[in-house]
Amino acid sequence: MVTYVERHRAASATDIEALSKRLGLSSGSWIVKFWKGSDGALLNDQVMIYSVGDIEERNSTFEIDKNFKDKIAVGDDSGGRMILIDKSGVAGFWLVDSGSVSLNEFDRFESLERLLDFIEEDEGNDLEAGVGDIITIGGCKPSLDEVIGVRKMLGIDSSAVHLKAILAEPGEVIMKSVYAQKYKEVLLKYAHIIRFR
Repeated sequence: MVTYVERHRAASATDIEALSKRLGLSSGSWIVKFWKGSDGALLNDQVMIYSVGDIEERNSTFEIDKNFKDKIAVGDDSGGRMILIDKSGVAGFWLVDSGSVSLNEFDRFESLERLLDFIEEDEGNDLEAGVGDIITIGGCKPSLDEVIGVRKMLGIDSSAVHLKAILAEPGEVIMKSVYAQKYKEVLLKYAHIIRFR
């Protein structure tokens, strides 16, 4: 089931058309249709669908054109995985790790509903997993408020400047051998920056 936690007004037809031309998106692609109803959204409290203003920067950051020919990242699961679709409008969604360079061995879903169900089930399993490490997702520039929030909720002693630098890098261990359940709140709140492994 799709639940809109945050929903925005539709993007303008002019902005959608200009962006579609720049990105090579078919007018029948899923994201173009989505923008006509909402210019980005937060779904089911964990999936961010990118707005017209954010999508180019996100795709550039993760080098989607280079690594996934004819695909575009339309969102992420706030846990280090991106949601890709085909630019041509062919149906389907792919869920891939942000550091990936291939679609091999990654999940493909027929509908957004199935993708959301999978993410919800997968997230529940991860946070009940017992002992593991809290690591950075990287590839982003966390705000000072986010850095301070992570620092405070995890009880990290390092400076905000040092922690911000670490959070920008992928795969850095912030806390080793901790119980996921103890840090569930911070892991959910900052799932776009850190994750449990």
